[in-house]
Amino acid sequence: MKNKITYSLITCLFGMFIFSCNVHEKFTQPEIEIQETYTDAAADSSSFSDVDWWQIFNDSMLISLIREGLENNLQVQNMATSIKQSELQYEIAKTMLIPAVNYGGSASTSANSLSSGTFKGSVAALANVSYTLDFWGQLTNQRDAALEAYLATEIGYHQVKATLVTQIASLYFTLRDIDNKIIVAENMIVNMNDFHDIIGARYRGGFVSKVDVNQSEIAVKDAEVTLESLLRARGQLENAISIVLGSAPKSIPRGLPLEQQIITSEMPLGVPVYLLQRRPDLLINEKKLKAQLRMIDATQALRYPNLTLSLDVGAQITDPSMVFTELAADLLGPIFNAGRINKSISVQQEEYNILVNNYIQSYYLALQEVQDAVIAIDSYQNEFEIKKQKLDLSQEALDLAWVRYEEGVTTFLEFINLQNSLFSAQLQASDSYMNYLQSVVKLYLALGGGWEYEAYVDAD
Repeated sequence: MKNKITYSLITCLFGMFIFSCNVHEKFTQPEIEIQETYTDAAADSSSFSDVDWWQIFNDSMLISLIREGLENNLQVQNMATSIKQSELQYEIAKTMLIPAVNYGGSASTSANSLSSGTFKGSVAALANVSYTLDFWGQLTNQRDAALEAYLATEIGYHQVKATLVTQIASLYFTLRDIDNKIIVAENMIVNMNDFHDIIGARYRGGFVSKVDVNQSEIAVKDAEVTLESLLRARGQLENAISIVLGSAPKSIPRGLPLEQQIITSEMPLGVPVYLLQRRPDLLINEKKLKAQLRMIDATQALRYPNLTLSLDVGAQITDPSMVFTELAADLLGPIFNAGRINKSISVQQEEYNILVNNYIQSYYLALQEVQDAVIAIDSYQNEFEIKKQKLDLSQEALDLAWVRYEEGVTTFLEFINLQNSLFSAQLQASDSYMNYLQSVVKLYLALGGGWEYEAYVDAD
């Protein structure tokens, strides 16, 4: 009679399983009102963001340093470990959907006062198979949430690598800028020492005053102070680059000088918004939204009954002919804890709302980064051209000032001021070109270029 009731219950519940529906809400991407393009010119910039990172630089030494960083950077290695952890969590979640098989054994002995010295004992071994029927998709949703978390970790790995590439490139361009400024400062010191020797000879001949000698010497000292600050910055920057490369502080090898550094890929004139969909950080936030939606579904499944089937098969070791089997079904459903479950669902829903806001905010920030980089590229290009013109004018003015000074038309102070103006113009021109190169690198990162992203874009 007991077996008939058990089988009837199982048959009934299997019928429920056949006609039931899993709790699985379809993911809908949050709506964001944005323009189709964020620049006045409508151009296709996919060619720039599609190329691999090593194709946008023309300096083989820079490419070598980037490869070294990708291989040895400790943060990249930690992300690779995190991917392994996330993959294992996903594999664990998948095992919840398959039957669990366990083994066990028992032994007992007994004695009583009527049969002194006589013991009765038994030793049994058994195997247990249990399986929870996922009627409402609780386990399936937990598995899917783990999958989205795993994919988010993988995308995060690409994000760390893309960020590392741009970081190394930016630091390298800064280093070449400092190298260039050191050359400018050294040349300035040589030139000013030459003028100082001329002024010193004229002072000894009684043609100029001690003031001119002092002014020329002050100009030399100013250039020497600038040189020392540049040497200090170069050494500290090499140490910083070494750490990013995943090594102890060391000397960084150089490739092309700053003025020969160019971006080989064609720059985009317009930035279609769809390109932002390939940014790793946006895809990570989307995966987090999907994972949280699955957690909401899994929590909602707690409202419904849960059925677990269990099968025990065993035998008495002391009497192998004695075999036993037991099939059981456990049904568990909520009655008085609906309020707690509903509040748990609300907590998960509020977390989803937070993630939606984070997603929208990250999208706006992405648009800002792209637009800022486009503006910076155009601005620094124009600024560099203006400063080159200023450099030519400063050199011409300095040459004329020396002629005027030799003719006695002007003071040596005017010449020194123009010499300092030329020095400043040379340093500023170097700054502008470095900033232009770094802005191109920032745009490349802002567009999420240089990695295969299609495998992570799906329709839920």
